[in-house]
Amino acid sequence: MREQLALLGGQPAVTTSYPAYPLIDAEEVCAATRVVMSRSLSEVGRGPYVGELEDALAAYFGVPYVLSSSSGTAAIHSALFAVGVKPGDEVLTANHNWISAIMAIFHAGAVPVLCDVSDGGFSLDPDEIRRKVTPNTKAVIATHLWGLPADMDGILAVAKEFGLPVIEDVSHAHGGKYHGQFFGTIGDIGCFSLQGSKAMVAGEGGFLITNNERYYQRAIIPGSHTCRLGREMILDELTPFNAAGGMWTYRMHPVAAAIATAQLAKLPGMNAARQANFNRLAARIADIPFITWPEIPADSVRGWYGTPAFYCSEKANGISRDRFVRACQAEGAGLQGEGYCDWSQIPLLHDMALLSQLVTVKHANGVEFTPATAGAFPHNEAIRQQMLLFSIPAVESPQLIDQVADALHKVADQLDAVQEYQPAG
Repeated sequence: MREQLALLGGQPAVTTSYPAYPLIDAEEVCAATRVVMSRSLSEVGRGPYVGELEDALAAYFGVPYVLSSSSGTAAIHSALFAVGVKPGDEVLTANHNWISAIMAIFHAGAVPVLCDVSDGGFSLDPDEIRRKVTPNTKAVIATHLWGLPADMDGILAVAKEFGLPVIEDVSHAHGGKYHGQFFGTIGDIGCFSLQGSKAMVAGEGGFLITNNERYYQRAIIPGSHTCRLGREMILDELTPFNAAGGMWTYRMHPVAAAIATAQLAKLPGMNAARQANFNRLAARIADIPFITWPEIPADSVRGWYGTPAFYCSEKANGISRDRFVRACQAEGAGLQGEGYCDWSQIPLLHDMALLSQLVTVKHANGVEFTPATAGAFPHNEAIRQQMLLFSIPAVESPQLIDQVADALHKVADQLDAVQEYQPAG
């Protein structure tokens, strides 16, 4: 006799709780307390706690230059200024993204040109760069969305053809690698978020990394205090900024920096646990024909932030993705459908009177933001309709993972009951 679905009043298959996240232990508590008790609650230059984090990040990624910031969005804005983006320029980025990565282009005074993802993929389609580049295009942002590596070989090849710097948004993928190389070290600048749901956290915060001294010094300009500008701005072309930069005040809070330093020490272990949990889940549900996983390139390592899979309704007796997700959620499985909405169709990016309250919509050189028509990004739309997002714990949780797998099998074995289910109201 089949066990009744929780959706229909049965007992949930998942009875083990997901581990609390973020993982906060004595290391983070002691680090934060140390800062508070030191009374060093604002470091207008490169103070001891911010400096400690930046040095640790430089060692971890093997780069000479790290700039911490108040958010990943601030890091992207700073990176755009660093590579020379200015008002009236265009920057190419994927529509399938977090909205901050799009809005940061506006923050830099430029205009985002939204692009589709590759067919069956989650990252910027390199062919879209070629299709949409203009003489006003000055940079490309490539996002390692949901921890999956962007097609950096293809993106860099096309960007090089047109002389465009590439900024990597690594907010979803701390510690991930592409052909053996850390995300964020492949393009010109890598940008990271340390917001509280990311693979390592500071509460709020971010940072950028680069191998380019000039880009590093320019990145300091938008949001740093004059103390840091005066000490680190040594290139002759940039010294006029020493008296004042953009004054967006993007510096990181030292308590956040101390927490992030403690988290960085844990990142390899957390990522190893996530990988072990993923491997266990993937093996346990490999016989469910309508769930498949994106492939990643050889010698590459995924990052972790909402782990995506593909759902095929045709192989699930026509059951919609959303109905399947609802049934699994009733069983207690950490599972969602699409991650982000179609940003190109939100009111802010269609109502120019609304958008112009925040940013410059049309520039003196004729460059202006143009709203996208519905259906302009067919690959993006297809991916959004097929997506599943799994929650993968940062500590090894075999009992939980087995229960999640049991929940998915329980639903998969009773698709007829899922199909007949009629929600109340």
